[in-house]
Amino acid sequence: MPDTDFIEQLRGRLVELGCPKAHVRRLVREVAEHREDLKQAAVLEGLSGADAESQANAQLGDPIALAEHLMVAVRRSSWLGRHFVVTFSLLPLLAFPVLWLLLMIIELSLGFALGFGWDYKKLHVAAINPVANHHINIALRSMDYAAITLVALLFCWLARRSAVSAKWMVTSCAICSFYALVTYGRVEPHSFTMGFITSTAGIPPIHQCIKATIPLLIAGVFYVFQRRAKHELRRNATA
Repeated sequence: MPDTDFIEQLRGRLVELGCPKAHVRRLVREVAEHREDLKQAAVLEGLSGADAESQANAQLGDPIALAEHLMVAVRRSSWLGRHFVVTFSLLPLLAFPVLWLLLMIIELSLGFALGFGWDYKKLHVAAINPVANHHINIALRSMDYAAITLVALLFCWLARRSAVSAKWMVTSCAICSFYALVTYGRVEPHSFTMGFITSTAGIPPIHQCIKATIPLLIAGVFYVFQRRAKHELRRNATA
């Protein structure tokens, strides 16, 4: 029973700290194997089973403190975990415009394949056609939604992979949300403008609100799944 208690305390604390499921399983297995090796070594020294177990526990230390130490090691094992402030506070500001431009290139390349993109004359005709111009703006807004969605998903996934606190995942999504709220792009006849929202920008508020809501919804979904994963691990531990 003491052996089980030690391992379950370790597992429970790792789960509370937000350790990804794959890391929890690996760390618990490695500690259990190391603990068994320590017990076997103590038995070979002439200690009884209970005494050998007590010595192994003493060598490993408190399971709660051990779990916290292991989590620090997991975070420091990756560049993202070591530089989480830069990763989850600054990189989202760069990732969105880069991904937006990449999607625009892909969209124009598809248009080129269809005999439309990169053709100045056809683009000029489309620009002065209200229907075609409307469709171009719809495509632009769809690209906005796709870019902000992919960036939010990327940083939520990176937060889970690097085992950082959930607050950094929320921070990234909040930054994405604010960025989406205050930036815009618009196509008009013979002009394309993009920048920050002003009182005269002319962007429908609903578009900006929808775009800004997407990262927050994604963060909420990730947080719910993370909580469910924690409860599942706890149930498995007590089963």
